[in-house]
Amino acid sequence: MKYLFTIFVLVALSSAVTLYYLWPSDPVSSQDVALRVNGHPMSRKQIDDQSREQGYHGETLEEQMDSLVTRQLLLQEAQRLGIDKEEGFRKALKLYYEQSLIKVLTDRKMATLTIDVSEEDIDRYLSCSGKRYTFTQTPIERGNLPEAQSRQNTVLFDDLSEPMRFLLSSLQPGESASQFDTGTEVSTIRLDKVEEATGQKPVAYDRSRVRELIGNSQRSREIDSWIHSLRKNASIVIYGEVRNND
Repeated sequence: MKYLFTIFVLVALSSAVTLYYLWPSDPVSSQDVALRVNGHPMSRKQIDDQSREQGYHGETLEEQMDSLVTRQLLLQEAQRLGIDKEEGFRKALKLYYEQSLIKVLTDRKMATLTIDVSEEDIDRYLSCSGKRYTFTQTPIERGNLPEAQSRQNTVLFDDLSEPMRFLLSSLQPGESASQFDTGTEVSTIRLDKVEEATGQKPVAYDRSRVRELIGNSQRSREIDSWIHSLRKNASIVIYGEVRNND
């Protein structure tokens, strides 16, 4: 879910940037005007819409009006100072637009996913607890698998990260799966063997928590696979040589 976290953080950081005063509002007829701030008219509908968008829930009408007046005054002052014409503001606005667009796209894609976590999925995950897993991780470089860089690990299942636990719990010895990072295929994981760990007792994981973990992991892999397919089908040209300055 790394890419989702990145998107949500960027959108949250940019949420202070408003588009309200960059596009003209629909004309307000004189009989519909419910509020004027330095000559700027607002209808009752506009007030209700902005109150809802700004999250002014549970406030009285007077409190909503006060909040909107303050907001309008600050917007007008920012315009008077020319902040909306500054390069920094335009960059922030561009970032807000792009990240909002990505978020809407991702939300729509997420809404199309059908994730079904069965009781068998949960039982299989729980049966892995207390066992020792040996797996081989091979990095993917420019679409190739350099076997010389493969690394074998033997780790107690319960000591693995949640994404790795989910991945390994879905494999049988000899099977492999891809690992993704924001849609980029970064490595393959091959499960070599599973052994009982002497002296280790299975962890009493909560079934509802495991169901949630498996569902989130499946959803994440679906989104990563989707992004990977976009990259795979795209024409990407990188000019020059990228060097690591270590």
